[in-house]
Amino acid sequence: MTIYFVAGEVSADNHGAALMRSLRVLDPELKFIGRGGPQMQQVAGAQFKNWIGDAAVLGLWEVLRKYGYFREQFRQTLNEIQESKPDAVVLIDYPGFNLRLARVLRRQSQRHKTIYYISPQVWAWNRGRIKRMADFIDLVLCIFPFETDLYAASGLRAVFVGHPMIERLEMQKIDTHRDQNLIGLFPGSRLREVRKIFPVMIDAACRLLQLNPALRFQVAAVSEELAREMSEQLADRQAIEITVGQTATHHATRLCWNGGLGKRHA
Repeated sequence: MTIYFVAGEVSADNHGAALMRSLRVLDPELKFIGRGGPQMQQVAGAQFKNWIGDAAVLGLWEVLRKYGYFREQFRQTLNEIQESKPDAVVLIDYPGFNLRLARVLRRQSQRHKTIYYISPQVWAWNRGRIKRMADFIDLVLCIFPFETDLYAASGLRAVFVGHPMIERLEMQKIDTHRDQNLIGLFPGSRLREVRKIFPVMIDAACRLLQLNPALRFQVAAVSEELAREMSEQLADRQAIEITVGQTATHHATRLCWNGGLGKRHA
């Protein structure tokens, strides 16, 4: 059995790799192809395309600027699926690309099953799209329990599978003293996000330090490249420590600043 995956962001690469490993436990003979990031490629093999560096974009302007690139990648993805004839296509988050892909795939063929993992939060920004999704998606794997009823009401089969972040944190749970003076900063997993959000976090941290000099801060970087960017922005601010590749561990999750100070990425 062959499964084609599409993931376009770092967090989706994390979740996709975990899904692949779980599927391999059930069936070691499964073949994984498609496009995602380095973690999925490590599980699937060299034939799996790592395109995260170019695919992860932020905001409408960046999408428009790279329109030609995405149009070509969309065409290549369709060709790869047509040629490989997978038994199922698993789309992970990334709705701007994946919802369009699912729609075109359904028009072209009814042969394979289309499965959406970590579904787009259409219930928050456009609930009317749920009914349209039922026309071209066979199954939605939901990470929030209330999503199943919303999708089922529109005739779309949905199964609650749990939130991957909760499972990861449970596995890494340790018995440690909670540091009330340690605050975690999570500016995002993309370079553009870090350049836009992290300076705001730095400014907020400096203001808090004026009120409480005992505070310490740890910022989570998903890669060495982002760590270098953060280091340049920090200059000589010693109260903010950079940790690399530990966004889901105890080192930087004592207290997460979400929403007001930035966007959280697993």
